[in-house]
Amino acid sequence: MTVAVIGGTGFLGKAVAKRLLAHGQDVLVMARGREPVALPPGVRFEMADRMDSGAIAALLKANGVTAVIDIFTLSLRNTQPVLDAVGTVGGRYVLVSSTDVYSNYGGLLKKENPAIRLEPATEDSPLRTLRFPYLGNPRRPKGVDDILFDEYDKIPVEEAARADTRFETTILRLPMIFGPEDKQHRFAWAIRNAAAGKPFAIDARAAKALNSYGYIDDMAEALVLGALHPAAAGRTYNAAQRELRTVRQWAETILDVMGVKAEITEVPPDAKGIMVERAEASNMDYPLTLDSTRIRAELGYAETISEREALERTIAWELSQN
Repeated sequence: MTVAVIGGTGFLGKAVAKRLLAHGQDVLVMARGREPVALPPGVRFEMADRMDSGAIAALLKANGVTAVIDIFTLSLRNTQPVLDAVGTVGGRYVLVSSTDVYSNYGGLLKKENPAIRLEPATEDSPLRTLRFPYLGNPRRPKGVDDILFDEYDKIPVEEAARADTRFETTILRLPMIFGPEDKQHRFAWAIRNAAAGKPFAIDARAAKALNSYGYIDDMAEALVLGALHPAAAGRTYNAAQRELRTVRQWAETILDVMGVKAEITEVPPDAKGIMVERAEASNMDYPLTLDSTRIRAELGYAETISEREALERTIAWELSQN
């Protein structure tokens, strides 16, 4: 079968293409082509804008695509054209969603006050009532149009995809993703501190924060299973590591992997410790953690490599960057 990856030339998209090849699939990647395209041998590439429903539909039909994995789903504005294109051919649509749909995220942003849920979110946990969580936020990520950033919200996108009866929908809610080529440098704060031999003075509010993570190849594997496994049709899954660690515990883990001895302390806000800006902007009492039991039980999901090897690869790449 042919699986299309839309928005497949970046961090997650390339990893998904590789995992599809490992599963013996024919892979078609579509993207605007505004950045250099470096895909694994055997992956076909077609230039297309995700806002052009007709062009995407034509490519899906011409290539006999039976499943679509949609990487760059920011808002209904930039996803509805893709849904309409998939609707012309049917098959399966895999939506990349996020842990930020759950109620704790609104509390973390200090924009609403839901009850703090300490246990990892299951797929049936309450979602946030806040909509468009970044509307008016002056801090803008590179490469995202202002209107898409203001309208960012995975919840309406999930609702629209789930309601469309022209195709099967599988939703994958992913955590923070780390690994080589991670432009957000998720663990740079720990890796670079350790490499420089510096002590770890972590803001005490941030030190206790809990987040789920996933290694890039593992999250790609989860998406591939969402596209290929018969049982995944119409289902929603969380994908994440089993391990849950606080920021302090992540520092300890990364120090251990690097073989570095360093003192870790927790300091008050006025000491301007590691992650003080994040602690000022967020209510760190709200964890962003995911329970991945369902995808493991129903689809047989498992990590592709050990966590230690995943961290070793991440550390080596991070240290290679200027």
